[in-house]
Amino acid sequence: MREAKQPAAAVRPFWSGTITFGLVSIPVDLYAAVQPRRTSMKLVDTEGHPLGRRYWCPKHEKLLDNDELVRGFETESGKMVVITDAEFESAAPEKSRDIELKSFVPVDSIPPFYFERPFFLAPDERAGKAYALLEQTMARTGKAGIGSFVMRGHEYLVAILADNGILRAEVLRYADELRTPETVGLPKPHKGEAGAVRALARAIESLSKPGLDLAEMQDVEAAALRHFAEKKAKSDEGVIAMAELEDVDGDGGGGAEVIDLMDVLRKSLGARAAGDGAKAAAPAAAPTKPARKAPAKRAPAKNAAARRAPAKKGHARKTA
Repeated sequence: MREAKQPAAAVRPFWSGTITFGLVSIPVDLYAAVQPRRTSMKLVDTEGHPLGRRYWCPKHEKLLDNDELVRGFETESGKMVVITDAEFESAAPEKSRDIELKSFVPVDSIPPFYFERPFFLAPDERAGKAYALLEQTMARTGKAGIGSFVMRGHEYLVAILADNGILRAEVLRYADELRTPETVGLPKPHKGEAGAVRALARAIESLSKPGLDLAEMQDVEAAALRHFAEKKAKSDEGVIAMAELEDVDGDGGGGAEVIDLMDVLRKSLGARAAGDGAKAAAPAAAPTKPARKAPAKRAPAKNAAARRAPAKKGHARKTA
């Protein structure tokens, strides 16, 4: 839980596309709904220089160059098979800017352990009333839209849900990513004695509360580390110039405009309400998708190691 004195951090919209199903077409922007734990740190040397990543071959006891790295796919029999660049690219999904909803299911029918990572979907300035209409309809019916979309060269399974006036996208795990009690080797459940069950129920009841207390979800470890860092920063102890800390392993996507999500939602849903009454039509009356700029082609990666990351089964998999 964020401390009251800490201002809400702005987030970066890093994907734009269109929710589509039937004749409905709603342009949206995707925002991350979570952030890394504050305990994450950068590895530097004692002088503050960022460290690079190298690959070491323990068999030959030497560092490998980028042109010595290939993708290896481990089969169920334990064999390591080389996957070429052409084979890897042929398995990649077709580029698209659509979140194509293929079905609507009750929200309660999705097991919680399928949810992997949440995102916010903010309406684009061209969404009109369609965004609010879809959110209200899904909230009233208790449905979630199930579909897929492609982002940064990977295909993701996603569920679209209504959440207090906005739409939320939950990236879902694929079925083969989940283990079962049988595969883990858990024992079969045993039936407890009735008296022991009643005694345990009384113990649970004594600790029961009407709802979840968010104060119990505060990250104590991160708060302690932040306290140490701020205390040392005030005394100028161990301070390293931030200009020297470059993101060595980052994707180089910095520089995007930082946008406050709540400001986007207020402008998209509130300020436009008066003008939309005369010109906005129902979403079903808009059979064509809004014209969007074609995504810029990415230049070939200079780092061969990035192009030779280990492949996974089937389609290119999600990355955390």
